[in-house]
Amino acid sequence: MQTNAAYDLERFAPREQKPRLRVAGQPKPKRGLARYNLKWIKAVAFASVFLALVCSVLYSQVQSTELSAQIRTQEDTLADLQSEYTYLSNEMEMKTNLSAVQEYATNTLKMVKMDRSQVTYVTTGQENKVERSDTGLARLAGEISQTVASFMEYLTP
Repeated sequence: MQTNAAYDLERFAPREQKPRLRVAGQPKPKRGLARYNLKWIKAVAFASVFLALVCSVLYSQVQSTELSAQIRTQEDTLADLQSEYTYLSNEMEMKTNLSAVQEYATNTLKMVKMDRSQVTYVTTGQENKVERSDTGLARLAGEISQTVASFMEYLTP
């Protein structure tokens, strides 16, 4: 039998409803962090650890830069002080050099180098007497005075 689709009444017939299945003891959806996927929690934890590491590396770089700048300034200060020390050492050596002291005494203070005749030797013995060595000029004056004295003796009756 041929039926016309316009008059097919089976289409309008009530259908049988499928029974709804319900599983007993199904857990209720979790609240809070547990309802998020564990993958997201791991990603957030990894991102926070990574961010903390990046921040610590940046902080250590800043500290390193500051310390290297301080080292450079201290090295410059040390170089200046070493230069000043070298200058002052040379200055002190020039001023305490024996030939420089003699030249200063001779030229500026108009001092004369001591002659051997100006040296007096003192001996400590039983007698307290001072012996002076005669120099060429003193010896010559002594001989002249002795000669004059003996000549005067010869002239006097």
